[in-house]
Amino acid sequence: MRLSCRHIAPSLWLLSVLLLSAPAVRAGSPPEFITTLEAEHPLAGKIWLPAQRVFISADELVRRIAAAETVILGETHDNPDHHTLQAWILRHLIAAGRKPAVAFEMLDSSQRPALEKHLRDRPDDDVGLGAAVEWNKTGWPDWALYRPIADAAMSARLPLLAANLSKEDTRQIAKGAVPPSLAQTLDLERPLDPGLRQAMEADIRSSHCHMLPDKALPAMVRVQRARDAIMARTLADGLADHDSALLIAGAGHARADRGVPAHLASMTRNRRIFSMAFLEVQADRPGPGAYAETFEADRLPFDAVWFTPRNQREDQCEAFRQHLEKKRGK
Repeated sequence: MRLSCRHIAPSLWLLSVLLLSAPAVRAGSPPEFITTLEAEHPLAGKIWLPAQRVFISADELVRRIAAAETVILGETHDNPDHHTLQAWILRHLIAAGRKPAVAFEMLDSSQRPALEKHLRDRPDDDVGLGAAVEWNKTGWPDWALYRPIADAAMSARLPLLAANLSKEDTRQIAKGAVPPSLAQTLDLERPLDPGLRQAMEADIRSSHCHMLPDKALPAMVRVQRARDAIMARTLADGLADHDSALLIAGAGHARADRGVPAHLASMTRNRRIFSMAFLEVQADRPGPGAYAETFEADRLPFDAVWFTPRNQREDQCEAFRQHLEKKRGK
């Protein structure tokens, strides 16, 4: 059955108009992969739209992203390909005329003064930015992995934003004490739907190798909600001052059903949000639909997914087990 435009939901109709009216984009070839595990996997390098169940080209992806006002790029933190692709996308957004505020999950509010001072005093020094914010003390992967993103942003004189909660605020929230200055933004007093709570607990349990005690889950759900909310608020504030905003964060925060995009949608009505995840391929999962179970979902919860090879790393569950044993020993 053929549908006329009046039968299409208004938001979808508007998006279709924006996409059709956007100028043609020629993104060119993405950078070559750095990681090599499963590089020959049938999905490696492919871009998937979960809702439409189709693969698209890099040109089409950039066109869709350029039509959005907020772009959320979810990553595996230690995969260098994810960061080079994030920087590649950011440079193409700039070339398309966008000037987004660029927010980082990896930077928190306690680092904001040092970040702003460095950008004011040394706006071209992306190498020194890591030292300025004491990145090596944060526990995130090496600053060199994130430098391409900072270089793209700083070369275009884009604002960089610290998007995460400070460690002290996180500790207080985990204990159930929300800092008064954050209470309205985080809205943690609002009851969480039981089904959503169970889904978040299952996701946290799975991502921690099923090694967490059940008593730890409520606090971790509370912290997850708070982090998603504060990152969404950072993006909303960035949108208030700029034509667009972009967030660099873990893939779990980028999920559209309950992560940062869901919080942002309630804060900024009628804003066009595009959520994307870079996912590492797995040998036993040759098709894109099989990756939904990683997120405890029936369908991958993103507007787009870019599949990449896997990074070489130690057994994460074994490392987490040793971490827990060390904490118990103390």
